[in-house]
Amino acid sequence: MAEQFCTKHTAAIYDRGGTRRLGAIVDISDIQWARDRDGVSEASVRIEGASCARQRDLLQRVSAKRHELVIWRGQDRVWEGPISRISDEGFSISIYAKDVCWYLFGTMLSRVWDNRYNSAAGVVPMITRLQGIIEYELVTSRTGRAIGGATVAIPGWETLDPPINVLPFLEVHHFPNEAETAARTEKFEMTIGEHMQNAARSSGIDYAAVGRAIHLWDTSRSIGSTRTLTEADFFGNIIITEYGADHSQGAYVLGQDGVYGEAINPNNMDFYGPWMAAYNAYNEEGTNAPTVGELNSQSARNVSGRSPVPVEVRVPDNSSIRLSDTLTINQLVPGVRIPLLATLNARARNQDQKLDHLVVRESPGQEDVLVTLTPATRPDEDVEA
Repeated sequence: MAEQFCTKHTAAIYDRGGTRRLGAIVDISDIQWARDRDGVSEASVRIEGASCARQRDLLQRVSAKRHELVIWRGQDRVWEGPISRISDEGFSISIYAKDVCWYLFGTMLSRVWDNRYNSAAGVVPMITRLQGIIEYELVTSRTGRAIGGATVAIPGWETLDPPINVLPFLEVHHFPNEAETAARTEKFEMTIGEHMQNAARSSGIDYAAVGRAIHLWDTSRSIGSTRTLTEADFFGNIIITEYGADHSQGAYVLGQDGVYGEAINPNNMDFYGPWMAAYNAYNEEGTNAPTVGELNSQSARNVSGRSPVPVEVRVPDNSSIRLSDTLTINQLVPGVRIPLLATLNARARNQDQKLDHLVVRESPGQEDVLVTLTPATRPDEDVEA
């Protein structure tokens, strides 16, 4: 019986930085890659049988955390990042890799970063803070204490030969009215990636790696839009759900010593009644007590999109999507806005969604393109600054 291989995708091993090619991986039996919003995506390639022996010379030269996996879908270079694991089981070899955000999770904050109100830098948008941190830490070399007490040189990632080649592709998307921060972090308190992840959880930013580029933007905005999608664009049903638990007419955020922020939406108040909700203040490392203005701003963000009662138009998580000339793989980037129209349901709806996760997997004879969407929380009224 003839061996069967993947046909849409190809892959290769590159040296750190993604410019010097070591060799192509051929006769791939299974391949999978992803794009994630607010996470580090992963990819894997598997070869089996006689293909392992034919490629053992190349694979014996590959080292995790030094070399990178690069994947193409047709002519499109769709995914790349450092190899994290190589599993040789004799009859099969699997290579696993993480996207280029993984470099940031291996890079410490090497100095104090202070954006408190009384600091020299002062309060700035969170993505401006992260941009400054990334641009500094990736190029700055320093000294450290080696085992035994000697002094050792620690190079900046972009000063290596070859460099990681991430900084030239950093994409910071600025918009009006971005979430601001008064955070202060100590030296070696955490890695850049951990700080970025914390900010994505509680300080109003999003991030994603797309190929070599790391994108940063305010969570209340989007970084592009697709055409309107309908039931015909998915393998499966679209679900419409009205979520009363997500509704509120007002939001309160409590600070220290009884200081609070307030934001009330007067629209629909008589219809629904005075439903209110309380939220914690954005959690920031080392911040001073937030001002009333900051708490009011956080309250306004928390109440946005919650009246009328939110109605979610969605496809089930990991639903397969149909690609076409008007909906390509390069448009499916975490954070893009996807207008979704459902007309076959009794409660027809048209609602903007945000792409959270994309997973593409191919085995012989079959490719699946899986997406996870969440409702966009507010209209995209502001253009990129």
